[in-house]
Amino acid sequence: MAIDKVSTPFRVLVVDDDLTARILATHSLQQEGFEVLLADNGVTAIQLFQQAQPDIVLMDVEMPGLNGFDVCRQLRSMPYGKLVPILMATGQDDIDSVREAYAAGATDFVSKPFNWKVLGHRLNYMIRASNTNEQLRQLQKSEARLGNAQRIARLGNWEWHISTGEVYWSDQFYHLQNAKPGVTSRSLRSFLRSVPANEWPQLRHWFRELLNCHYSGFMSGINHSICLADGDIRNMQHQAEVFCDNQGRASLISGTMLDVSELKQAQDQVLKLARFDSLTGLSNRSVFCERVQLAMDQAERNGSLGAVLFLDLDNFKRINDTFGHGMGDLLLKEMATRLSQSIRVDEIDSVDGESSGNLSSDSETIDLETSEAEPNRLLPQVARFGGDEFTVLLPEISQVKDAEQVARRILDTIGRSIDLAGQEVVITPSIGIAVFPHHGETVDSLMKNVDAAMYYVKHAGKNGYELFVKSMNVVAKRRLALESALRHAIEDNELTLNYQPQVDMCSGKIVGVEALLRWNSDQLGFVSPVEFISVAEETGFISAIGEWVMREACRQTRQWQLDGLPHVRIAVNLSVRQFAKQHLEKLVTQVLKDTGLPVNCLELEITENMLMDDVEGSVETLHRLKALGIQLAIDDFGTGYSSLSYLKRFPIDRLKVDRSFITHVTTDSDDAAVTQAIIAVAHNMGLSVTAEGVEDKDQLAFLKEHACEEVQGYLFSRPLTPDDLAALLKSGNGYISLAPNG
Repeated sequence: MAIDKVSTPFRVLVVDDDLTARILATHSLQQEGFEVLLADNGVTAIQLFQQAQPDIVLMDVEMPGLNGFDVCRQLRSMPYGKLVPILMATGQDDIDSVREAYAAGATDFVSKPFNWKVLGHRLNYMIRASNTNEQLRQLQKSEARLGNAQRIARLGNWEWHISTGEVYWSDQFYHLQNAKPGVTSRSLRSFLRSVPANEWPQLRHWFRELLNCHYSGFMSGINHSICLADGDIRNMQHQAEVFCDNQGRASLISGTMLDVSELKQAQDQVLKLARFDSLTGLSNRSVFCERVQLAMDQAERNGSLGAVLFLDLDNFKRINDTFGHGMGDLLLKEMATRLSQSIRVDEIDSVDGESSGNLSSDSETIDLETSEAEPNRLLPQVARFGGDEFTVLLPEISQVKDAEQVARRILDTIGRSIDLAGQEVVITPSIGIAVFPHHGETVDSLMKNVDAAMYYVKHAGKNGYELFVKSMNVVAKRRLALESALRHAIEDNELTLNYQPQVDMCSGKIVGVEALLRWNSDQLGFVSPVEFISVAEETGFISAIGEWVMREACRQTRQWQLDGLPHVRIAVNLSVRQFAKQHLEKLVTQVLKDTGLPVNCLELEITENMLMDDVEGSVETLHRLKALGIQLAIDDFGTGYSSLSYLKRFPIDRLKVDRSFITHVTTDSDDAAVTQAIIAVAHNMGLSVTAEGVEDKDQLAFLKEHACEEVQGYLFSRPLTPDDLAALLKSGNGYISLAPNG
């Protein structure tokens, strides 16, 4: 409906089945300036109403077909019809019709006969009143919408008329201060009561700046806090605009105050995530490097020394793969706690037993992450650098040995057994140490060198620490080259397998061969398995490589069978990742299916330590594999920590005595005793024994004397290429001389 009609006449729809009434209405209302629309029945009235959208309806109650009440109800059901005034014409004393007219939605009623002159004025009044009411309703709706929007946005507004002193606060402005209209006075003094006292000076300064402005449109903002009655502190963002009079004096200041508490919390959380590790709560890489830079700057100014320690947890991936990432996370949190507790400022003393003066004092104990310290004094810092890597910053040390003492303390603290959800776990760290400024003039060079020192420890046997020396960079570069080249070794067909025979002690028959991986890199040349296997395990490449080895070994063995050569058992070593992988039996089944190798021709070798990491899980995995019909062996037996009670639960076929015992079996009584014991234990359990690393006839004689079933070593054959092994099998029809090669 049109709200404002100044230049056009109001449009009235007259609905009456009496022709005379319609003629009189037309004549009379047109004289009053109305545009008249006529309808002689209810249906026509509804159609005209929809088409013309009149400003008012004058309608008789009594009509054939649809009566006035029915038409009124239908008009009110239309969107436009809800607001249009409807005047119903009833009999003079027909009170029931009046009641029904109101019930149907009529705005008012008029009794017949009409006073046409008065009726015209009445229609004008009803239209104008309706328009005014509609404007008021729209204003109320707008104010309600604004109030809801401010409530949802937590935005309040205010105005200060400076010349009159009048102050306006919106309902939401009251609410943001936990104040009540009519109770709290609208003034700057009242507002400041809700602001923490330490923020009053900056707010007063802000208001003075607004008052002293001399041009309209000046806008300014400020952030401050509001302290609620319950002690809750809310963060506010305040904006204000100044309006000036003709003399350039501020006459009106209009402002808004927005509650940004949730936004600030989110920003703080984002900042925390950007600077701290969410799992351990330690500083992350970026924060640590910032602290290292500060420490290096301080050391340069003072002519002092500092150190960085880089820690990597040994065999963490094996624990993660065996027990799952949940347990791995628990382990990382425990490591962070132990590391932080072990690097306490008061405990970092010089190796001579005297306090270094830089990291401790007799009068205070300062925790690493939380305690306050002397102004501008840098404290030791622990960070999670990424994955299972941690770093320690010692900003001031008296001598290099101080850093080494800290490393020893860390080795002792972290190396203690850990109870993770009822599972006892032991883990050790490899620690690299770099001292600044000697080992790096920049943060990047320092971190590169300490990383090289850590990897040197890794390759030297783990569970220790080393101070950086320049030659370690050669080792680090070599490792990077290995990682890069190993990534493409499979697809570039650089991997091959050699096969070493396993010989029956009594008959000399070649009963099996062990698949041994070789890598001849286009970039690096021949790379020893001792060097690249550990890199493959640490980088995760071992999973893909292990599957390739299994497939190639089974394929080659089946090919020898198809070529008419004697059938032999193929022994394949499983990596930690492969054994920990769920549904390993599915992979084995698929490989056997794809290659066509008979099930009983495949033997999988697993080390003791792999089995003992998770005994229950190992038992289940071994039983699922054994159910396929393959053979199972424990490799390098005697070097781990298995016990007989556990060994009986494993469904294995043979034990392989590690070459470290065989090498000195005839010259070292301890090695001889261990070898005898292993053979005896195996026989008592119905298992056969394969001795590895047999290289001379005295060793062979010892093993034969103690009824070892199978032997493997250079005494009989080096690892051979597939073609050379085929030739060996063919030449002796599957048998080999038990006499030495010379």
